[in-house]
Amino acid sequence: MTDTFRAGSHSAFIAALIELREAAGQPSYAHMCRLSRLLKTPKPLPASTLHDILNGKRERLPDWDVVASFVAVCRRHAESTGLPPGSLGTLEQWQARWRSARNEPGSPRVSGSYDPYTTTPDEAERRTTRTVARLVRLAGDGDPDAACRLAIIDLLTGKLAEARYWIHAAARRGHPDARALATHARPVELAAGLSFAYGEACEQAGPAKLDIARFYYRLAAGQGHPAATARLRVLRAVPFGKPLPTRADSD
Repeated sequence: MTDTFRAGSHSAFIAALIELREAAGQPSYAHMCRLSRLLKTPKPLPASTLHDILNGKRERLPDWDVVASFVAVCRRHAESTGLPPGSLGTLEQWQARWRSARNEPGSPRVSGSYDPYTTTPDEAERRTTRTVARLVRLAGDGDPDAACRLAIIDLLTGKLAEARYWIHAAARRGHPDARALATHARPVELAAGLSFAYGEACEQAGPAKLDIARFYYRLAAGQGHPAATARLRVLRAVPFGKPLPTRADSD
């Protein structure tokens, strides 16, 4: 889960809980209930309660004790299946998101990080969060490209232990970029270049993937990648973004 996630509404927060459960390996409601009792979490999680919360049958946000129990159970299930729980967010991070969802007005706000002509900030963050959750699921199923992308995301966000896990997983399956990251003298620098390349590929895929392109560009720009910084500037300045030139145009 990305640290930049901001749950600005009830629906966005519930969507984030759904994505958290998916990223943890989609434990069943019954298994989550059993784990909550085994772990002696702040509140037990009956299957009926989980069903009502995640299917939008409750008008109010769940109490913090319920959310804390939900997060703890998801982290334990991920750990038991070999997924790094650090990618799911800490209790402190989730509490900040819960408070934000409870206190902020429901209407989305537009920030300078997003093009106001395209997607609202909340929806853009949800898309990138879904992307990371999807990568975790695929990597857990043995997809080396997904594992390598997670390694790059974790390297560029300072999660070095998780990054090492995914680099090893992808390199073991023969992914060339993961092998390069494992032996590179400055792996963060290499990761920034690969993140920029992912951003270019997403941008060239069309408007539907512009938010994901921005996500990868921001990761690279955060490490001083000049082309990623320039690309973000263009996407903020031009309504709907300016399509990347084709290779023939750039020659």
